[in-house]
Amino acid sequence: MTVTEKPQTRPARDLVAHAEGRSGAVLTLQQAIPAHLLDGGEIVHLAIKPSPWFVLLVSLRWVLVGIAIMALSMMEDLPIPFTSKWYLYHLGLWMAVGRLAWGMLEWVSRLYVLTNRRVMRIRGVFSVEVFTCSLDRIQNTYITLSVSERLTRTGTVTFQTAAAGGAGGAASWRVISRPLEVHEQLREAVRRAQNRGNHGL
Repeated sequence: MTVTEKPQTRPARDLVAHAEGRSGAVLTLQQAIPAHLLDGGEIVHLAIKPSPWFVLLVSLRWVLVGIAIMALSMMEDLPIPFTSKWYLYHLGLWMAVGRLAWGMLEWVSRLYVLTNRRVMRIRGVFSVEVFTCSLDRIQNTYITLSVSERLTRTGTVTFQTAAAGGAGGAASWRVISRPLEVHEQLREAVRRAQNRGNHGL
């Protein structure tokens, strides 16, 4: 279960978020985050996209299956007509290419945001899904590094959330660059938010 907050329109001039793109350039807040997603007085600490490796890693299984089908179609002793081999080859090819193209669309539409009040995950190719959770509702954070993420020097940061009724949930920032650095920044933001809450600020 996620904890959502009512968005309010806020000018985004003169503010800067560190948004990691293919070129690693720094983007203005207006370019990185839709202004209506921010509340009044909310400060963006971090706004990043997944690593470009995200495209390959989320598509890897389909790409491997496509390559296997292509390799199978080129076997000389395969007891099927040449025309069937041709169709089989192109099935594997388009399976791999199509999944990579979809992965690219997923990468373009995904953004991870850390503010002084909450974390956000924006994703969705045809319909936009916005996950948002107050920092003081985050119970725990941790990093997972799959074999493929280790090879590409990326990682996934996951945070467990608490809801008012006691039930919680989990969300993650998948395949990000410098996961240790991002995780530490997230933990520090959570500590500050919880300390403010403990002191009634």
